[in-house]
Amino acid sequence: MKSSLSLAFTAIALTLLGCNNGPKRDLNEDSGLDHVSQGPKLAPQRVAHGISKLEKYQKFSFDVPPHALTPRLQGEFKSFMQGAGGARIADESADVELMVMTEDQYDAFTHKRSAESLYAIEPSHDHGVSIALPTTQADAAHYFVVFTRSTDGKTPVWVSADLNVNFDSTL
Repeated sequence: MKSSLSLAFTAIALTLLGCNNGPKRDLNEDSGLDHVSQGPKLAPQRVAHGISKLEKYQKFSFDVPPHALTPRLQGEFKSFMQGAGGARIADESADVELMVMTEDQYDAFTHKRSAESLYAIEPSHDHGVSIALPTTQADAAHYFVVFTRSTDGKTPVWVSADLNVNFDSTL
């Protein structure tokens, strides 16, 4: 009787130990690449604000910090030429193109090897901007907003831009 009671108790104990229904642990806890978590809320970052003279191109640089889930470049720009008596001429002659470039793309652009960009807005003299940027992981990303003239002209074009990078988790 003692042996069958002992055998039954051992069988029940082994059954209970074998029924581990808890969550399985990650074998490689050091790997954060497949884990998404919303970090602290980041304040918007000003990229461009005000008026600048555009001869050939004008650049504005900005950084997206690590672990930014939904970075977005937002704002607007307007371009114009200075007319007689200081009048602002805002028509097709004042069109500019906006491009968002990575460091490698900007280097190729400045050395006239390529004009590729992450994102481009067709030539315009009045345009709103809302560009979703890639999510960052462990490293920050460095970008350039580049305005270029759409036509070769001797008269300078003026660009009034108000651009910010927002890190809100809602679209």
